[in-house]
Amino acid sequence: MYCISVSHKNADLNIRKKLAFSSEKKSEITAKLMMDGIVSECVMLCTCNRTELYYCGNELSKNQIIHILSQAADINSTLLAKHIRYFFGDKAIYHLFKVASGIESMVIGEDEILGQTKQAYLNAKDNHTVSYELNMIFQSAVACAKKIKTDTRLSRTSVSVATLAASEAAKLGDRLNVFVIGASGKIGTTVLKNLSSYKHISVKAALRKYSGCGRLYDQLNIEAVEYSRRYEYIKTSDCIISATGSPHYTVTLYDLKQAADDDKSRLFIDLAVPPDIDPDIDGFRGSRLINIDYFQELARLNNEIKLSSLDEAEEIIHSEIDDLKKALLFHYFLPSLDKVKRHISERPFEELVYKMKSEADSRSFSEFIRILKLMTGES
Repeated sequence: MYCISVSHKNADLNIRKKLAFSSEKKSEITAKLMMDGIVSECVMLCTCNRTELYYCGNELSKNQIIHILSQAADINSTLLAKHIRYFFGDKAIYHLFKVASGIESMVIGEDEILGQTKQAYLNAKDNHTVSYELNMIFQSAVACAKKIKTDTRLSRTSVSVATLAASEAAKLGDRLNVFVIGASGKIGTTVLKNLSSYKHISVKAALRKYSGCGRLYDQLNIEAVEYSRRYEYIKTSDCIISATGSPHYTVTLYDLKQAADDDKSRLFIDLAVPPDIDPDIDGFRGSRLINIDYFQELARLNNEIKLSSLDEAEEIIHSEIDDLKKALLFHYFLPSLDKVKRHISERPFEELVYKMKSEADSRSFSEFIRILKLMTGES
């Protein structure tokens, strides 16, 4: 397996936003890779902070994939190549396990990435771009991430970008009005749940398809409003948080000027990739705009608290990867099992032992002897 990765660790928001492909675009890219024979299996993972392609192919596939991604993102391929991390074999598997477990996230141990990894795999299954190998690898990665979440402190009381955004809004003062755009998505929903825990915050949420208050909004005491009326509610809000999947700005400076004729300063929090909020809004009448990269430093401080759990998580990952590799090896060996059994049964057992002694290195021969002893009950 190979992995091509662009993430917050090696690319800024300007690069990442161009690689934030829609579901349709991801399906189009992976279908082309399969149809052109560039890869035999693939899964594409896109989140706010990373775009990654996991695939089975060969070393020559790399440049072809970079070319296709650069065309899809409208980025010069040479520029894109500078921001790519490349993993192969065991390192690619190890990277996926760390991604699914939240170890590679901006906020270590954050919850969203496990669901996003699982969904990327399920989308690949629906699009028929995975078979046995990537099926096994992704299923094992998801299972390992769940084990880490259950057995370590890495994900307990986890702080996600959504949590940090709600906390940032809550610092503004007493009796706050917060307006959330994109409240039906994963991040938006998490923001709402976090905001609802602050008693001094009144929350309204904009939906593109307005259908009244759903069960979640009733439970959280949140008023759902029509997206088309968003500037009306922005005018009365102290903080505006946007986290949609829109390719266009949900809030522009021009429309804000028309709607808000006061001198009120507001906090705008843009959690979307590509960005939702016109960057020219920053500084308008004292307003402040912060985007997802702002939370990287806050996340770093949170990560330091969780570092004590990393060693434990790493041990689980190495153990689970070892089991996965044995399962893959056995799967590919299985068609030869009967032939090997016949070959061994036709020769003296001592011949097998001496052949292993002659051809295996000392570590492999030591392990072979250990297993033979275990079969007889010796330790």
